[in-house]
Amino acid sequence: MSWKAVLGKGIAIGGLSLPYLLLGIEATRLGFLSNEHAHLIEKALLIRERGRLEWIGFSYPPLPILLLVPWPRPAAAIVLSALSAGALAWGIWTRLARLDFPPILRVGLLVAVMAAPSSMFLATQSFDAVLAILLFFAAWIQYLRFTRNGQTDAGFIAAMLIALGFFASFYAPFFALAFAVTAPLFTRLRSWDHLLAMLLVLFFPTIVAVGSWIYVSWLFGSDPLRFLYDPGSSLLAAFRPDEAYMAPSAIAREGLHRLASAPLYLGVAVLIARYQPKRLLVYLVSPLLTLSAWSMGWIVPRPFDQALKFIFALAGIPIRTPRRLGWILLVLAIIQIAADGTSMKAGEIARWWSILRAGPMPEDQEEIWIAQELARLPCGSVLADDREAFRLIARAGTACPFVLPSDPIFDMAVIRPERFVSYVLVSARPTVWAGPIEARYRDRPPAGFVLGPTWSGWRWYRRAAPDEGFRVPNPLYPTATGMIQLSQMSSQNLPTWSIGEGRKGKCLCGGSGAIGTIGATSGDAGDPHARLLHASGHAGEDELAAFVRAVRPRMLVPVHAERPERWREILRGTNIQVGIPEPGQPIPIG
Repeated sequence: MSWKAVLGKGIAIGGLSLPYLLLGIEATRLGFLSNEHAHLIEKALLIRERGRLEWIGFSYPPLPILLLVPWPRPAAAIVLSALSAGALAWGIWTRLARLDFPPILRVGLLVAVMAAPSSMFLATQSFDAVLAILLFFAAWIQYLRFTRNGQTDAGFIAAMLIALGFFASFYAPFFALAFAVTAPLFTRLRSWDHLLAMLLVLFFPTIVAVGSWIYVSWLFGSDPLRFLYDPGSSLLAAFRPDEAYMAPSAIAREGLHRLASAPLYLGVAVLIARYQPKRLLVYLVSPLLTLSAWSMGWIVPRPFDQALKFIFALAGIPIRTPRRLGWILLVLAIIQIAADGTSMKAGEIARWWSILRAGPMPEDQEEIWIAQELARLPCGSVLADDREAFRLIARAGTACPFVLPSDPIFDMAVIRPERFVSYVLVSARPTVWAGPIEARYRDRPPAGFVLGPTWSGWRWYRRAAPDEGFRVPNPLYPTATGMIQLSQMSSQNLPTWSIGEGRKGKCLCGGSGAIGTIGATSGDAGDPHARLLHASGHAGEDELAAFVRAVRPRMLVPVHAERPERWREILRGTNIQVGIPEPGQPIPIG
């Protein structure tokens, strides 16, 4: 391909992207930020500012997040999303050019796709979804070349594109499975070995992609399947709780309603059944994907589902379709645009459309103000859970002030926030999932903290000032000059410790005694307010458990523990083995 052809294609893609880019910029100016973009931006900020690329193991989908790492801002997400949508529109146009339709009819079909509400929302507010659809569409085109023309290289390319699509959308394995199962219908098999080779070509790259991500998740997150059920994943119900775990009757109703809202998709299905019946099963991947996901408790966002049906319809029009039927397809496309407008009555897409028509919403302006205030705080001063606070972090444009679940000290900071942070941010919104911070502090402040300003949907706790009667609950530490021997102990060589109300005390750190207790002895004769404090040097159960979860060893062997078997209960679900010592019995650690 010459450079002129490449330049021409680039200009065409840029031109098709421009309407989406302008629409996305306008929505951003009015204060709108989608949950999907907020999720991606927050994860990209975390990776960039912590300087830990391996933390991608805590994030899904990784491909759009990595693309946003150089510039994790809403404008970057909109630009990348619009360009992906422009490239998708160009691919659809080249596909339509092969049909024996007049130019005005092809243009009308393309405009119908681009102007659909679902398409506009995805192209401006869901970079991961439009990137996944672009990869699936490119794989579909290569799959047609493989099955129709017998081009083996096209089969390899289709399989690799689907595997790459897994890193943008979990639904990629469904497409890979559908391609692999239906490919034998279009080829003349010579032997069982030929069939096995075809299945491996089409499905093996996706298996490798899924397996590699499971390994990365286990290596850096200690949980290989976390991306399947973590509420922080864009796959699940943190963003759309009403669409997860539906009853069978609700699945049937919603599925029929979505099919009825896609007349163009149904019309093309009739044409495929008439001219290319063997391809009908592959064409039905979209509704089969939706039903499969719902049956497992996952979600398929309505804009994603409807846009996928639109694109499958235009990409699947049989080449032998007569011109007169093409005009009928255009009418069906226009009807589908109107039917697709029903998706704007509820959910995030409805809020997006309302902002474009009526202007900024007060809740968005308040969220922007809160994020700006948080961005001014010192690094590591705010304990938060980004599975709830991801929007505030994305709005703030920095993850520096926050201690988050991927940080090694998070579990310990949740148990004893007064040791590590000055502020605690707790979600007060009703939710089916309560994180560790919400479970502990939604109804009461942490020890040593008081309730701060009231924000919509949030509880803001700040460390109490000394004049508010705050007694430092931190453990007592050794002296800076080293341990003190028993023969040297006296109230003069013990470190001074502030215990509130302007009083000073003398601290004897470490030693024996009851775990977690502090006893007072006689005061210092030279200072009537002094106290000689005695504290155990042993950590409590919560502290030990937090330390183990932060280190994430393969095996824990509790030694000198009163109830070592309890650690199996404490560490259940963490993939950490617990070896209980038995007299005379070895413990294999390899």
